[in-house]
Amino acid sequence: MKKAILSLSIVAILTICMFNSVAATPVSKQTTDVHSNYAVDERGQQQTYLRISITGDAKPKNKDETTFTAGVGQNVYILGVLSSTVPTTSQEPPQNGIDAFVNIQSLNSDGNTWTTVATRETNTISTGFVSVKLVPQATGVYTYRLTYDGDSKYASAVSNTVTLTVTNVAIP
Repeated sequence: MKKAILSLSIVAILTICMFNSVAATPVSKQTTDVHSNYAVDERGQQQTYLRISITGDAKPKNKDETTFTAGVGQNVYILGVLSSTVPTTSQEPPQNGIDAFVNIQSLNSDGNTWTTVATRETNTISTGFVSVKLVPQATGVYTYRLTYDGDSKYASAVSNTVTLTVTNVAIP
């Protein structure tokens, strides 16, 4: 009888230990809120916010930061902010910017595949601000986004998208 109770006690202790070790195991699931453009990694990393906008030298400037029209050869700027707090715009650095490398990606013509066209480091001194100058050479409609791979402190993130329409006619 003592052996049965001892065996049952060992099984119960092992079960409790196993349950506790499973419960304490970090979860690698990542969730993304597309409205706020941030990611939270449930392993304890800080959430990150990645915002993108598009503008250029053409006048008048479009108040909508997600679309822009330019002529072939005109300057276009992809602007972004990577931070640990919600940035209000992509053109003003937040107080909690993250210094890191951000990828600028373009959507391929298949509509499913993203290609990294450039990688830029955000400005130093914790601004989290990044800017990329593009000079389109062909007409068409182009879609861009920013991605951040994350690190041991900050979770990875993917921005919203912006659309560039390039025409044969220069926009004054």
